Amino acid sequence: MSVARVARNIGSGYAGAAVNGLVLLLLTPLVIRHLGPGDYGIWVLVSAIGSYLGFLNAGSGPVGVRAVASLAGTGRTAEANRALGSVFRIYLVAGVLACSALVIISFTALDRFRVPAGRQEEARLLLILIALNFLVSFPLGVTRSVLAGLQRFQILNGIEIGTALFRLGAAAVLLEAGFGLVALGGVQLASSLLGHAARAVSIRRIAPGIHLTGGSAWQGLSPGIPIFSALSFGYESLRTLFDNANLLFLGILAGPGAVGTFGVALTLASVVPKGLQPISGVLFPMASRMEALGRREDSARLLEVGTRLNLALALPIVTLLAVDGEGLLRLWIGEGFQGSAAILAVLAVANLGAASSLAATTLLFGSGRVEALLRAEGVRYVMNLGLVLLLYRYLGLPGVAVATLVSILVVDLWLVTRRACPRAGVDPRAFLLRSVAAPLLSGVPVAVLMMAWNRLSPDPSLPVLVLRCAFCLAGFALVYAWSGTFREERRLVGKAWAEVFR
Repeated sequence: MSVARVARNIGSGYAGAAVNGLVLLLLTPLVIRHLGPGDYGIWVLVSAIGSYLGFLNAGSGPVGVRAVASLAGTGRTAEANRALGSVFRIYLVAGVLACSALVIISFTALDRFRVPAGRQEEARLLLILIALNFLVSFPLGVTRSVLAGLQRFQILNGIEIGTALFRLGAAAVLLEAGFGLVALGGVQLASSLLGHAARAVSIRRIAPGIHLTGGSAWQGLSPGIPIFSALSFGYESLRTLFDNANLLFLGILAGPGAVGTFGVALTLASVVPKGLQPISGVLFPMASRMEALGRREDSARLLEVGTRLNLALALPIVTLLAVDGEGLLRLWIGEGFQGSAAILAVLAVANLGAASSLAATTLLFGSGRVEALLRAEGVRYVMNLGLVLLLYRYLGLPGVAVATLVSILVVDLWLVTRRACPRAGVDPRAFLLRSVAAPLLSGVPVAVLMMAWNRLSPDPSLPVLVLRCAFCLAGFALVYAWSGTFREERRLVGKAWAEVFR
């Protein structure tokens, strides 16, 4: 793939990520203002319950992307169709199971999450709408996989942008009209259906030989798909469980109020991983294609360049969230969530740790080395659970965030040094110094200046806060321009822009 095409794919991914992030940031204060912190806490808790059951859909995306990239991408369309038909049927069954489980939970378990009796009916209807969404989205998730595997990210992200804007507009209209949580669930279901339909039509137009259900080529489960699907399912499901575990634990330990406080910080901190998704989305099919063509010599470059690029993008955002989190929270959702600032700072640093291993994870997953990822996520989940139960007792909500930070740093260090580096033929110590420590140390002067400014003006006005954000971004841009750490990345970016505009 040319550098220009990679640049276009990543660029369209960032356009989609920017719109989705903007929708998320606008929707949160909208819900709080119209429904109040109590209902917002119920919304976050119910969404977390649904996301927790979403682990049954885990693995479908990577399996489909890898099948299309390695089979259809190399001319074996019939084999790709058979693989897609297998994925569609496996996750249709998973969708039925997830839908049934959520409906049962909606009638039996809301008391355990301390949902007030007067709000349980609305919470139950919201869970049922999420269940119906699962029934449709689990099997039709292959539409995303096909477009990603064909590396048609511009189409894929264009549809994502359209559905995100529809979701925001419809939610705003319904909330202004006086509707509540159930209406928000209906908007999510409708936008999901529109997205699946648009992607299916696009696939039919650009790749008429691809059949989502396998077509005539499907005559039983494709060899290898059930095994890779099971491994991917295990890995992605544990990641889903880990991402939503803290909210559910807090729901059981402290109720929707604590979930709302933690959820606000978690939502704002999620800007970091969401900002890196376009890169990993493009690198994943590239890693699968490299593996299929036997081009393992490119793995080292993918690992090193991808890691430095992820850290370069994450560092300015993490610095802003950690240093000026309280001001950003006040600007975003107003007063009443001051307790979220400390949680936000810890979660931001945790996401920086995850950014340092994202390229390694993408490389291992794309090349089919899922066993190591599966073991790592299992250890991370158990470690996080134990630390949450221990630290919440002594540190409260910030202790839950610290548990997440520790479990991410410990497990990701093992993944990078013991699995990804040997796989790519890179010396672990040299990689940590060159691709992890060097980018982090290059940003220290800017972070120190930001902390000093915050100490001098701990309660900034809106213009001062905007000025600090601009200073942070400009400071990191200068560091990246002058630092030798990012020499290769600057060369690639310059080449990409030259080809795009040629």
